[in-house]
Amino acid sequence: MKKELFALALLAAILALSLWNTHEIEGICGELTELVESSGKAAESGDWETSRERVEEALRVWKSREGYTHTVLRHTDIETLSDDFFELLEHISTQDPGAVQSAVRLVTEHLREITEMESLKLGSIF
Repeated sequence: MKKELFALALLAAILALSLWNTHEIEGICGELTELVESSGKAAESGDWETSRERVEEALRVWKSREGYTHTVLRHTDIETLSDDFFELLEHISTQDPGAVQSAVRLVTEHLREITEMESLKLGSIF
């Protein structure tokens, strides 16, 4: 009976940690998405300084969570998203609105993919 209770407790802990991880990733990616989209809107209106500041803030948030993201995310996802942020900054520095909007879409798409990949689904349990 002790083995069964231990197994049940372990499964409950894994489920709880999975739910917590989903919540954390959604929070990080949501915050980053808001900052990047805000950057894109600022670039559309020609406010390049605000656009740059929003992306730099997103990068600060992203880097501040490295300890966590490097533990739970695939390294390729981390590298790709980091590269996307720097590409966005590069387009902002050249003040190319079309390229900035394209880069914003790329970053937000990668954030959405990370959120979906890390979400807890019934199929991932069974």
